[in-house]
Amino acid sequence: MAHADQVRKHVPRGNGTRPEESTLAWLLPLGNSPELRGLANQYQYSLRDLPGFDPVPLEWMHILLQESGGYEQAPQGRVEALLEAARQRLSSFAPLSLSFHGGVVLSESLALPAEPQATLTDLRGRLREATAEVLGTQPPEEPEEIDRHVSLAYATADGPAVFAKATLEATQVEPVTLTVPGIALVRLYRDHSGTEWSVLGEVELAG
Repeated sequence: MAHADQVRKHVPRGNGTRPEESTLAWLLPLGNSPELRGLANQYQYSLRDLPGFDPVPLEWMHILLQESGGYEQAPQGRVEALLEAARQRLSSFAPLSLSFHGGVVLSESLALPAEPQATLTDLRGRLREATAEVLGTQPPEEPEEIDRHVSLAYATADGPAVFAKATLEATQVEPVTLTVPGIALVRLYRDHSGTEWSVLGEVELAG
């Protein structure tokens, strides 16, 4: 994944809605991995004196896969229906093996790309099918970068990416490979300080 040349201030998706509003979403919660926390911490320590970026709290590290509509507007039984549809679509899907190494500058953040991308793309496609089955329509398309990385820090101002790029490339780290045994359906909250969630249910990947 190539570095961006410029960064712009991060604006949370859904910004402008009421603070109490939230969405249903599929994601990979990764903040409990000590190996990934160690890798992210090395980068965040290197970035401590670089202005213009807010570090992501390590406990909220994740990869967002697919949003599935507003939580407050969801009819009764939607959570259970989404979980059941995903379990059927993913019954043969094996636990994920994801690797993280070099940090990159993206348009609104600094991030750790996840590899292999093909596995995440396949997973996301099946989740979109499961979500469409329950919603009765195709869910909104996610931005191209959505399933590709774990965010390390969000940009707080517009500007050139050269100093962030140099800092990331100067940080010496060892690659980390994780086994991810399942995905989570969550109630997702966003505000200017970042993204948080509460888990509504999980789908095991045991194919």
